[in-house]
Amino acid sequence: MKFEFKAFTQDGKLKEGIITANDKDAAIKLLQDQGLLVTYLQEKKISLLFLFRKPGLNDLYLFTKQLSYLLKARTPLDEAIKTLSQSNANPIFKSILIEIYNDLVAGVTFSQSLSRFPEIFNSYYVGMVIVGESVGTLDEILDYLANHLNAQRRFKSRLLQAAIYPIVVVSLFIGVMIALFYFVIPQITKLFTDNGIPLPGVTKLFQSISDFIINFGLFLLIIFGFMIYYFVQYVQTREGRAALFRISNGLPIFGSLIKNLYTAQFLESLFYLLKGGVPIVESLQIIKTSINHPLYEDVLEVIIEDVKKGMPLSQSLSNFPDLFPNLVIEGMRTSEKTGQLAEVTLTIYGFYNEAIEAQVAGLAESLQPILIIFLGAGLGILEASLLIPLLELTKYVQTF
Repeated sequence: MKFEFKAFTQDGKLKEGIITANDKDAAIKLLQDQGLLVTYLQEKKISLLFLFRKPGLNDLYLFTKQLSYLLKARTPLDEAIKTLSQSNANPIFKSILIEIYNDLVAGVTFSQSLSRFPEIFNSYYVGMVIVGESVGTLDEILDYLANHLNAQRRFKSRLLQAAIYPIVVVSLFIGVMIALFYFVIPQITKLFTDNGIPLPGVTKLFQSISDFIINFGLFLLIIFGFMIYYFVQYVQTREGRAALFRISNGLPIFGSLIKNLYTAQFLESLFYLLKGGVPIVESLQIIKTSINHPLYEDVLEVIIEDVKKGMPLSQSLSNFPDLFPNLVIEGMRTSEKTGQLAEVTLTIYGFYNEAIEAQVAGLAESLQPILIIFLGAGLGILEASLLIPLLELTKYVQTF
């Protein structure tokens, strides 16, 4: 349960916030243990914030960038969070920032407070904040995180732009096919049956499909909706995500892109963690908890154990060539000889980042051959459904 409280510190300062406890007595005891004199304590009322939009990538980017600016301007962390909460336009994010501010005032560390909201601040974000807190460079870490989030925004925007054309084409095609079987084919069939003309074989086939769609279309739509729902639920599980990634990694166009994406994420994370002074084993553990890919998580668990035993990172990576390309392995081997692991990691990351941008830019062109085949098949069906009945009807009229 959450309780809103007002209390005075030992030096007479008023303190307001929210505390979590099993009941009211437990909340009072927690506050008293902090040396506070409680003057107001009330269970927090149920909020209707769930009706509003959940904070997204743009919200998190703006918050991180603004917070880095405020910290660089020597603004205390709690005051910076309070300022951002007052100016935030998203009601849900505003409420979260208020809770974070209350935690900071109550003595909770920034990273601990962020970890209470994993749906907004993932483990990588929290892990980087822990690094910033430990080495005293929180403003620099937040600036990096803002750049990282901005890169993710740009990538998603480019991916969306590349996907718009195929999505529009496929949607129009499906709409035309539904209209064909729902409206056109029944009219053609009626024309033949009303005049006692035998239906061509192709038209009979299309009539069967049309009758099935008309009679069972609603049930098909419901079943399809349930299939999508259970598929989404399945891929949210670890087993489902692992199966999805195995399938996607084998796709001719997307497989290479997905592999490069996770390689770049691994390299980027490793560089900034090493640059922040985090030991290699701890860096790998943070990456493992944040990479959100079951196959990489399992592999990184093995790599962590290998590095703990004294095995070079490059040698451990070489045991998994399906996930770590040869360029990464050789780069790591070279960096181990020169002692410039962070610098070499950044160089390789730059290469993969450029490769990803080129792949996304050419994604629409790569999909064009598939779309041409898809549309060609659709036009063939359309031609067969319209021209063959007309030809048969013409031949039948000519016999009179």
